[in-house]
Amino acid sequence: MTRLCIWLLSQFLPDHLSDPVIGDIVEQQARGTLWVCRETLVALVQLRGPSRGEAIMATFVNDVRLAVRYLRHAPAFAITSIVTLGLAIGATAAIFSVIDPVLLRPLPYADANRLVFVWERDRDGSRTNLGFATINDFASQSKSLETSAAVGSWEPSIGDVDPERVSGARVSATYFKTLGVQPVIGRDFLAEEDQPGHNQVVILSHQLWQRRFGGDRSIVGRSISIGGNPMTVVGVMPESFDDVVSPTAEIWRVLGYSTTQPFACRTCRHLRMLARVKPATTIAGAMTELDQLHAALVKQFPTQYASVGANLVRVQDEVTRSFRPALLALTGAVVLVLLIAVSNVVNLQLARAVRREEEFAIRTALGASRWRVTRQLLAEGLVLAACGGVAGLMVARIALPLLVSQLPSRLPRASAIHLSGAALAVVGTTVALLAIVMALVPGRARDAHLGERLRSGRRLAGGAQHFTRSTLVVIEVSVAVMLLISAGLLARSLVRLLRVDAGFDASHLLTLEVDAVGSRYADNASVYVFHDRIRDAVRVLPGVVGVTLTNQMPLGGNVDSYGVVDFDNPPSNPELAPYGDRYVVPPDFFSTMRIPVMRGRAFTTADVADSAHRVVLVSAALAERLWPGTDAIGRHIRLGGPDAPSRTVIGVVGNVKHAGLDATTTMQWYAPERQWGSSDSQVMLIVRTANDPASVAASVRRTIASIDATQPVIRVATMDQVIAQSTAQRRLALVLFAAFAGAALLLSIAGIYGVLAGSVAERTREIGLRSALGAAPREIVALVVRQGGALAFLGIVLGLGGAILLTRFLRTLLFGVAPNDPATLSASVAILGVITLAACAIPAIRAVRIDPSEALRH
Repeated sequence: MTRLCIWLLSQFLPDHLSDPVIGDIVEQQARGTLWVCRETLVALVQLRGPSRGEAIMATFVNDVRLAVRYLRHAPAFAITSIVTLGLAIGATAAIFSVIDPVLLRPLPYADANRLVFVWERDRDGSRTNLGFATINDFASQSKSLETSAAVGSWEPSIGDVDPERVSGARVSATYFKTLGVQPVIGRDFLAEEDQPGHNQVVILSHQLWQRRFGGDRSIVGRSISIGGNPMTVVGVMPESFDDVVSPTAEIWRVLGYSTTQPFACRTCRHLRMLARVKPATTIAGAMTELDQLHAALVKQFPTQYASVGANLVRVQDEVTRSFRPALLALTGAVVLVLLIAVSNVVNLQLARAVRREEEFAIRTALGASRWRVTRQLLAEGLVLAACGGVAGLMVARIALPLLVSQLPSRLPRASAIHLSGAALAVVGTTVALLAIVMALVPGRARDAHLGERLRSGRRLAGGAQHFTRSTLVVIEVSVAVMLLISAGLLARSLVRLLRVDAGFDASHLLTLEVDAVGSRYADNASVYVFHDRIRDAVRVLPGVVGVTLTNQMPLGGNVDSYGVVDFDNPPSNPELAPYGDRYVVPPDFFSTMRIPVMRGRAFTTADVADSAHRVVLVSAALAERLWPGTDAIGRHIRLGGPDAPSRTVIGVVGNVKHAGLDATTTMQWYAPERQWGSSDSQVMLIVRTANDPASVAASVRRTIASIDATQPVIRVATMDQVIAQSTAQRRLALVLFAAFAGAALLLSIAGIYGVLAGSVAERTREIGLRSALGAAPREIVALVVRQGGALAFLGIVLGLGGAILLTRFLRTLLFGVAPNDPATLSASVAILGVITLAACAIPAIRAVRIDPSEALRH
C-alpha cells in the first residue's frame, strides 16, 4: 500500500512538491498504513493544484462577481435592463405556455394523427353534421376506418337537491375506445348499453367526481339523479383526460340510438362523427372511400341528401382551426416585443460601452486580450439576462392565470396550460442567446485600436457604436409600426362589429336559463304552467318592464334549426329547402325583445294549442328566400319532416343576428309556444328592466326558487355581457396587441432619444462650430430632427412591409376592415411621426443651448 501511495504522489504532484512529501512519508511510514493513506489523500487534495475545469470555473465565477460589482455601480442601467427583459420574457413565456399545448403538442391520445372528424360536404364546400343512419352506414361499410363513434351535445341537471347544470356529451359506446383512453375507476360503456332503453349509464370526469361527489370511489355502480331520472355511474375518467372533441364536457352518457327512431334518421343532422383511420390508410384514401359510400347512399336515398360528398379533417387541425390564426399572430407579436426589448437593452449596453471605452483602452494597454474583455462583457450579459429571466418567470406566473381566464371557454387543451418544462426551456434558451447578443454586439462595436487612440488623445467614441445603435432603433420603430397597425386594425374591427344592428334592442335585458325537469314536469301542460307562473311572478318585480321566454336566444350560442318547405310549391328534394332558426315563443316575445313586425301581425293569446289554425312568423330574410319580390302573408310552409302540418304565415319580422354579430345573416321562423306540440324543458328567460338589468338578477333568481327550488337557474347575464362574450376573442387580441404596441412605442421613444442624445453629445464641437459660424437655431434643430426622422422613416418603411405579413394571421379577427386599411396605416404613421418629434425635442433643445465658446475649448 505504501508503494502505491508513493506512486500516486509521484504521478499527480508537481516535481517541486512530490519529493519533500514522499520523503516525509517514507521517513514516517512506521506510523502505519492508515496514516500513509490519509497523508497521501490530503496531499493529493491540497497540493496538486486546480484542474483545468476548476480553473475555468474559478475564472468564470470571478468574471460573474466582477460583473455584479459593475452592475451595482450602475443601478439605473441594471434596473432598466432587468425590468425591460423581465416584462418581455414573461410575456413570451406566458404566450408560449398557451401555444405549446394548444398548437404544438400532439393530442394526448395514442396515434392522435389518425383521429379524424367525418362530415358531409355541401355543394358550396361547407360542411354539415351527419344523421345517425348515415354514421351507422359509414361505420359498418367502411374498410378504412378502424373504429368510429357518434357525438351529440347534452346539458343535464345533476341531483334533485341543489341541482347543478353541467356540460356533457352523448356518445356511442365506442367513443373512448376511438380516442384510445379508458376510465381510471370502473369501466367503459358496453355495446349492449348502446341501445334504446338500455342507455341509462354515465361516465364522470375526474373534476365532476371530485366536486360533486367528493371523490367517493363507491359512486361507481350507484344510481344518481340526472334530469330527474335515475342513471348508473359506471366509470370515472382519469384526472389527466382532456376531451378535445367536447372541451367543456364533464359527463358522458351512452347515445342509445337506433335507426328506427324518428330522430335518428338521415335528415336529422345533429351528430358529429369521430373516427380512427387504420394505420395503413391515408386520410386522403379514407376520404376517397367515404366519398364513394356517400355517392351510393345518395343514389339509394335521393331525397334525403343535399350534400355531394364526405369530408375528413384531422381532429388536431379541426379543434385548433378557429384559434390558430389568432394564437400565431399573438406569438409573432410577443416575439416582436422580445426583439424590441433586446434591441433597447443592447442600445443601453452600447451607450454604456461608449462611457467605458477609456476603461477598455487602459485594460488593453495593460495587456488584457480582446477575449478577456469580451469574456467580461459576456459575464455582464449573462447576469443581466439571468436576472431578466428570473423576473420574467415571476411575471409569467402572474400573467398566465389572468391570460387563461380570458381565453375562450372552448379552447382545446385549456387544462394543460401551465408553466411547463418546455416554457422553462424557452426562457433558458432566450437567456443564453440574450447573454451572447448583449456581449458580442457591444464588443463588435468597439474599435480594435483603443490603445492607439488613447495615446493620441482622440475621441474614443467611434462610428461603429453609432451605426449599431441606429440600426437597433430602426428595428424598434419597425416593430412598433407592425404592432401599432395590428392593434389599430383590431380596434377598428371591434368598433364596427359593435355597431352592427343585432335586430333587437340589447339594452336593459337580463337573460338566464331555467329548467323544468323531473317527474312533476312529465307533460306539456305542467311545463307551460311552470313557465306561466315564472313570467307572472317576475313581471311584477320592481324595475321589470317586460318578461318573456324562448327556446333559444339570439347570440346565445344555440344551434336549433329546421328545414322550411314552401307547402304550395315544394322542391323535388326536400333537403334542398332552406333552414331557419327555430324560435318557439309566447306572444310577448317581440315586444320584450323589441323585434319589429314589418308586415302582418304578431302572436296573440288566441294563438293557442287547440287552435285549428296553425300560424307562424318568418324573418324578412326567410320571406325573401322563399317568395322573392312577393308578399309572404297568407303563404303556407311546413317545418321539419314530410309529416309536419302546414302553417300559415301571419307576419314578417326583422332579421336578427343569431350566430354572432360577425356572422352571415341567417333566417328565422317563430311558432307560438302552445302550438309547437312539445314543450322545451330548458328555456331562456329574458327580462327587460327600466334600469341596470344586473340589479334585478338576485330578485329574479329568488322568485324562481320560490316557485320551484329544485330547478337549476344558470347562465345569468345581461345581454351586454352576452354580446361581450361573443366578441371575447377579438377583445383579448386587441388588449394584448394594444399592450404590446404601447410597450413598443415607449421603447422606440427611448431608443430614438438615446441615439439623438448620444449623437448631440458626440457632435458637441461640430454643433458649437456651426453656431459660431452663424448657424441659426432652427438649422441646429433641423439637423437633429433630420437624423431622428431618417431613423423613423426607415423603421416605418420596414414596419409597413412587416405589417402586411403579420396581419395575414389576423384576417379571421377582422370585421369590415381590410388588412391594408388606408386609414389605419395613415394613423399609425402619423402617431409614429408625432412620437419621433417628441423624441427629438429634448436632444434638439440641448443642441440649441450648446455654448460655442465652451464647446470649442473642450
